[in-house]
Amino acid sequence: MKTEVKTRKHTLCEKAPLLAMFLAAVLALLFLSIPGLLGLPKVAESLASSVLAVLFMIAFTRWFAPEIKGVFKTSHLATGLAFVWLAFAFNFFGSYFAGLAGSGFYFKPTVEALAMAIAAGFYEETIFRGVTVPIGMRYLKSEKRVGILVLISALVFGLMHIGNIVNGASVQMGIAQGIATTFGGILFIAAYLRTGNILIPIFMHGIYDYMCFVTDPTLESGIMVNDLTASALIPAVLVEVIAGIWGLYLLRPAKRAEIHAIWDDKWSVNNERAQAEQ
Repeated sequence: MKTEVKTRKHTLCEKAPLLAMFLAAVLALLFLSIPGLLGLPKVAESLASSVLAVLFMIAFTRWFAPEIKGVFKTSHLATGLAFVWLAFAFNFFGSYFAGLAGSGFYFKPTVEALAMAIAAGFYEETIFRGVTVPIGMRYLKSEKRVGILVLISALVFGLMHIGNIVNGASVQMGIAQGIATTFGGILFIAAYLRTGNILIPIFMHGIYDYMCFVTDPTLESGIMVNDLTASALIPAVLVEVIAGIWGLYLLRPAKRAEIHAIWDDKWSVNNERAQAEQ
């Protein structure tokens, strides 16, 4: 005889999913910011934030268990992984060569740069996509939920980077970084939606940022403090824009049924969703 597994009732998620997404992101932000309040050295702070990100995602999964199967494993329903990685390869190498043409050869690897890149992947992906996308894909009732999630995630991600202006970036470079990260964020969320595995955009984000940290002389602690000429800046932003458009292509209407199936399977609600959409 099969024992019925009890599940929690998530009233806020059901009644106000956008608010639930916002609160989940805020909780993640507060939790992952703890190391920064302790006055730790930069490397220790970055690594501690990464560990806390993993712990937060585990706690998130446990909170919604047994409904959700987790966010660290690629769905068996996912297809087109090669195109996801091809889009990232274009973004990675396109950005590198655009920077090379604009600023010349520069390579300064440091332990701090590596730690910051790891933290960027875990910290930012957990906050902006790791906990918000699963809630949105489960509780948003709109058939356009994929588009809603992409729009919210990309815009907030871009606006956060424009905020680097108050941390020392020039207005020009802050706006450019905001535009670039808006489109880059589309690629990251596309990778997550098409695979169901948060580790994929975490890895993409981390390795991309590491490349930027060690090859871009305009960056100091991840902030663009030195201006680039228009001839150097425009190609760099254009690469990100193309990568974002590629991400939108990965999420095109023809792939929506597959995306919904991936997340219905991860939430164990295949039959429920199918009946609701009939």
